[in-house]
Amino acid sequence: MISQRNFWFILFIFTLLIFTLTLKIGYVNMSFKESFEALFFISDNSNISYLIWELRIPRMISAFCVGGVLALSGAILQSVLKNPLASPFTLGLSQGAAFGASFSIIILGSATFSIAGFDNISYVVIGAFGGALISSLFVLIFSTIKKINSQGLILAGVAIAAFFNAATMLLQYFSNDNQLAAAIFWTFGDLSKGKWTEILFVCSFWFLGLLFIILKGWDFNTIVWGDNHAKSLGVKVLSLRIYALLFSSLLAAIATAFYGIIGFVGLIAPHVIKLLFENPKHHFLFFSSSVLGGVFLMGADLLAKQVLSPITVPVGILTAFAGVPLFLFILIKRSLRD
Repeated sequence: MISQRNFWFILFIFTLLIFTLTLKIGYVNMSFKESFEALFFISDNSNISYLIWELRIPRMISAFCVGGVLALSGAILQSVLKNPLASPFTLGLSQGAAFGASFSIIILGSATFSIAGFDNISYVVIGAFGGALISSLFVLIFSTIKKINSQGLILAGVAIAAFFNAATMLLQYFSNDNQLAAAIFWTFGDLSKGKWTEILFVCSFWFLGLLFIILKGWDFNTIVWGDNHAKSLGVKVLSLRIYALLFSSLLAAIATAFYGIIGFVGLIAPHVIKLLFENPKHHFLFFSSSVLGGVFLMGADLLAKQVLSPITVPVGILTAFAGVPLFLFILIKRSLRD
């Protein structure tokens, strides 16, 4: 166990290290001097300035925001469902988004439109967002059935994921080669898909998510001791559970819609916090998990650039490799405890 002060200090050092290396390392390597000159607008090389400010920094901020959003969504789901295996990926939200994206690519095409001052919003993004919300609606319906416990809800998520996977494969079977390639490529979690507009969307929802936990953190603390205890303290447990499911689903949906499937971040970050701190309060659990998720995804993206350099591996592949062992570890640990 470490103190919260030491935790934030170590996390800050890691963030600074990853930030520095990300500026320097990539398909085109550069010196620290060149990268920092471009960062502070004192470089005479316009190509390096473009590389830093239009490619590397947006990708870095995307990683931090997407990781933060997915980790916050996972932490909320685990708390409200009282199940350590709950996450956007294990509940089928990511698979619903993949179906929505495939439907848009194969049936509707990849056209764009403008809304509320934002230009070139793709139908693929709307399709993925809609698919994730439909999946979350199924989860929400199952969660209101009294005889379904948290373990049963995870199994329901597995069934939802299987259904959307089958529907996606059906669409892909009747697609042409170009549509199939586009649909499969979308499922790779790739942080290069997002630019400043996408970052603004994701960061806005992240801010709303943090505001939600500030307002509802005390309520989450009470449900740890059981629904009846929480009700005796005036907490509307059913309303809290519904709002939490809807909001966490919305967070996961917006990140997945823009950046594809990046699994297990929402599973990894909250569990690392629970391993480092015994019985953390929910305000700290949610916020620290969110920040840790952002730093983790930044580090994973940096590794994705180097593991098969000069080829950049989609970051969703690396997070899956990291998440599967943790998922199995949690499953075995629960089985031994029970």
